[in-house]
Amino acid sequence: MLVTMSDKELSRINVIQSVVEKRMRRRDAAHQLALTERQTQRLMNRSRESGPAGLANLRRGPPW
Repeated sequence: MLVTMSDKELSRINVIQSVVEKRMRRRDAAHQLALTERQTQRLMNRSRESGPAGLANLRRGPPW
């Protein structure tokens, strides 16, 4: 599946991937992304389940 992502989403993928690979702490990632640690954990879970496409904004496209 081809997913279009913004620069912000691409940088989010890099940060979350760093946490998954244990190169960065979740607390530091949360601070860098301006999110809570819990929301960062949710992004990590979505990344593990769906890969990078899971981190794309789900509210894209026509509202139907």
